[in-house]
Amino acid sequence: MSTALTTVLARAEADLVRKKKLQDYYEKMVGEYNSNVVHLRNLTEAQQLLSAVSEKNTMDTLDFITGVINRTLAEMFPADTRTISLEKILYAGKHPHVNVQLVDGAGNKRDLVVQSGTGLRQVVSFLYTVCLIQMTGGRKLLISDEILSGLHPEAKKVINTVLEVLAEDMQFIMVEYGLNDVGKIYNVEKRGKVARVVEVDGDYVNQVFTDDLQAPN
Repeated sequence: MSTALTTVLARAEADLVRKKKLQDYYEKMVGEYNSNVVHLRNLTEAQQLLSAVSEKNTMDTLDFITGVINRTLAEMFPADTRTISLEKILYAGKHPHVNVQLVDGAGNKRDLVVQSGTGLRQVVSFLYTVCLIQMTGGRKLLISDEILSGLHPEAKKVINTVLEVLAEDMQFIMVEYGLNDVGKIYNVEKRGKVARVVEVDGDYVNQVFTDDLQAPN
């Protein structure tokens, strides 16, 4: 056999070996591709299911918050119906956002900032926060500083009732005036150079002392 023929046969055999390796690699890639397609389809279906569940949970949460706030507003404003709705939207087309919409008794939409009083906004904000704490399963403690200062006395009576109900399984540490019928009341008293928190015994009628108390002997 001539040297030239031997060389050709050797190259052909090498080509066959390379072809076999490429064919095996191709079949392996096709198998992995098909497996990934199935995996992707399963992940897509799972994501769609989770999105559906998440959407339902979100709507249930918003409905619960809306119900609590609107029932309270009905008690506070019996002669002037006010309701709110919570709408889930996408801010800038991509960021989930909850929009608070105020509606009056005639069905007219009102701007919550411009066309409502401070007290109404404070009640909506307070109850919204309380509902989220209740539903997220976190520590049921709310610390606030005069977040209800814009309420008139009759409205504060309604909030008193709400706090009494919520206080059964939630703690509140509040700096407020006019909420004197719920829980314990403390004064911050300054005796000399030291201020102390002192529990108030008996009735408290919103007294405000501007002069320092005398330090005890």
